[in-house]
Amino acid sequence: MLCFRLPRMAVALSALFVASQPASAAEITVLAVGALRGSLAAVIPQFEKVTGHSIKLQTGAAGALVTRIEKGDPVDVAIVTAAQVHKLVSEEKAKSGTQVNVGKVGIGLAASKGAAHADISSMDGFKRALLSAKSIGHTDPASGASSAIYAAKLLAEIDIAPEIRSKIRVFASNGKLFEALSTNDVELGFGQITEIAAVSGVIAVGPLPGSVQKYSVFEAVVVANSKELVASTAFVQFLASPSAVAAMKEKGVEIP
Repeated sequence: MLCFRLPRMAVALSALFVASQPASAAEITVLAVGALRGSLAAVIPQFEKVTGHSIKLQTGAAGALVTRIEKGDPVDVAIVTAAQVHKLVSEEKAKSGTQVNVGKVGIGLAASKGAAHADISSMDGFKRALLSAKSIGHTDPASGASSAIYAAKLLAEIDIAPEIRSKIRVFASNGKLFEALSTNDVELGFGQITEIAAVSGVIAVGPLPGSVQKYSVFEAVVVANSKELVASTAFVQFLASPSAVAAMKEKGVEIP
């Protein structure tokens, strides 16, 4: 099946053209990964103001969102990993040719606000932080969260795994993990950098060192059973407009 992505500038111009056309106001249901919650909150009001459409945003772990779409839930736009978008398109659950590259987000460590600062910019510093921590948390990989899947794999394979295994605590959701961090129930926790930045009760220790950093690349796509194809396509294209790109960069999303 043919699958292509429009150049960012062409998409941006198309978005502005579509957004400027008179049309009936529509409500669009958008499913997006939690890592993009804060950046989308900055972008959505721009789109709603320009077009008159409204967005119903629902966020969660990428795997759970894809399952909803595959089951046929009433959804208009999906914003998940590039690999998951490709899968949805191949299954004809999303419309080929509507994909837009939204950006990428790395993984970092979070701690409670009163925690001592640790330098994890190098592998040695990262391992020292893990060894000195009384507890290390991550979300259950079964949730489908990208950061959880990678954190579990990294902690199991790192050369200090035997020394830190007893410290690891697994939480049912990112929300539960960040709550535990904010109340000092766990000392360090893994999460997407953008999610950590959006939580008021924790601090960002820093991104993972380059040699073990893992980026999630996110794309937006129109879902095949969307009832609002024109408005949904306009929103996906709007995500590549200069104003949307700038807003997302401010929230920590790295734009290719």
